[in-house]
Amino acid sequence: MNEKISALFAGLCLAASLAPAEASTNKPVEQFIAAYSQAHQQLGLGAEMELSYVKNIEHLLKHNDVAAQLMVLDELSRQLKALDQAGSDRCQQLQLHQIGFELALNQQKLAVLGPYLLLGERAILSEQGLAKTSLGKDWYAYLRRAWLTMDSTPEALMAMGHSELERALKRYRELQARMGYGGRDKAFAAYLDSPAFSYPDGETPQADYEARQAIVYKHMHKLFLPTAIAPPQIRRSDLGAALPVDGYYEPDENTFYFNRAQATYGRRNIDWLLLHESTPGHHYQSRYALEQRGCPVGLPHGFYSAFAEGWGAYVEEFGGELGLFQQDSDALGAVEWDLVRSIRVVLDVGINAFGWSEQQAQDFWRSKLPMLPHLAEREITRVRNWPAQAITYKQGAVMLRQLREAAREREGAAFDIRVFHDKLLKHGPLPLALLADALEGEGRAVGPLPGTVALPRTD
Repeated sequence: MNEKISALFAGLCLAASLAPAEASTNKPVEQFIAAYSQAHQQLGLGAEMELSYVKNIEHLLKHNDVAAQLMVLDELSRQLKALDQAGSDRCQQLQLHQIGFELALNQQKLAVLGPYLLLGERAILSEQGLAKTSLGKDWYAYLRRAWLTMDSTPEALMAMGHSELERALKRYRELQARMGYGGRDKAFAAYLDSPAFSYPDGETPQADYEARQAIVYKHMHKLFLPTAIAPPQIRRSDLGAALPVDGYYEPDENTFYFNRAQATYGRRNIDWLLLHESTPGHHYQSRYALEQRGCPVGLPHGFYSAFAEGWGAYVEEFGGELGLFQQDSDALGAVEWDLVRSIRVVLDVGINAFGWSEQQAQDFWRSKLPMLPHLAEREITRVRNWPAQAITYKQGAVMLRQLREAAREREGAAFDIRVFHDKLLKHGPLPLALLADALEGEGRAVGPLPGTVALPRTD
């Protein structure tokens, strides 16, 4: 057994045995949270996940002392279950739930890694997809939980993807008709491809982004409580084609970068991209958690992209309330990316859970999104190489939307969307599995701690 892990396990057991029978109000909880945070660091659990499943699995294979790691995680789970939470405050309860989620997730990871290692030289790590990788379905179950931070089944995700795709297609057709091109797909495609919707050489979207950001800030009071959060800087990125995105947010620099990754820069992406990356998207979300702290001290680890990307996608629907989408073409740009995020869910599950071939994926894309043929190959490759990651945007946004409507129904006339958003943002990114309790649990104890996971199949 790894000596470092052995010493960690011994220390956990000793600390548990020496815990005073009548400790001060929150001391046992504080000690456990500190012990878990130390174990989290020493076991190397805080490393950011790679987008590629191949790189993720290769990283896990380098840290293969499964029995020793599992012994520590099981001991922490035992201590968590036995922990007397009397006198703990709401923030500590929330942190204990977060720890419970992370313990279960890492136990599930080891429950796949162990049988994979036992295959020895027979283990196959294919770059052609999880469907061709040993224990591919079990790896996919783990990656779904790791990326989506909630329990899910391929069937439920597939149904959600189809539903969201039809919802977005309906909105697309409505806008197409309003723009005078109903039933005229080829003419509409040619119109959207015209130079009017791109910036000419030598002109940048800098001024348009700045103007739209000013408009958004004038309307923020409709959806959010007052804050002192200032807008980010807006700058041009020098990355160009090296980073195939139109824009991104750098939190350490407090800056939203627009990026000309292609020969032209599209005008129809300005509104939704600003909402997603700047305000009230990633910039506002990250600053809110820092400045409006729901808890004075958070766990020193844990970032959940399903919440962060889900929030970015969720706020795009408020473009109208925030003074944007003044042209139907601007709203259409947001809907087109909603279509892409929706079809990603179906393709991800189809390829990684149900073994769809490249041809099946291409056929499905053409049957649903013939208006976006240039994106098909890129998106199909993405969901094959980055299983479950691309679902985070849509799953997160759908859950936030569902939680909002549940709160509206529960609170009736007293519902205030500004307060809802405050409750949602002030604790920072959380696992989606904990959001309902975090929102509904204001003023009461949160629900049961997440349980341990069942061992997956090893056949």
